Amino acid sequence: MDDQRTIAEMNSPRKAFRIVARTGFIVATVMFLLPLANALLDRGWNFLPIVSMTAAWAVLVSASSFAAMAATKPGGHPWVHQLWAVPVAIIAMVPGAAIALLLYGWLA
Repeated sequence: MDDQRTIAEMNSPRKAFRIVARTGFIVATVMFLLPLANALLDRGWNFLPIVSMTAAWAVLVSASSFAAMAATKPGGHPWVHQLWAVPVAIIAMVPGAAIALLLYGWLA
């Protein structure tokens, strides 16, 4: 009985990591595609959609980090993935901003 409780306790945070990762992947997609749809319909130039599209890249990296944390083996240290996620998210925003600017500029 104790072994089952230990496994359930160890899987509980992993389940939370999986939920956060799935939510992050959905939010990142919406944050990137919704401003593009707005650019197609509105045909105006605005900087806020570009900011949202740039931030979507950081959300994508964060969701990837949570997915990696969910995949760590029991007894491992899932928070180690946050050490690489923060600098990678900051670095990913540079090409994300360029892609967002080009796509939004092309559609607007």
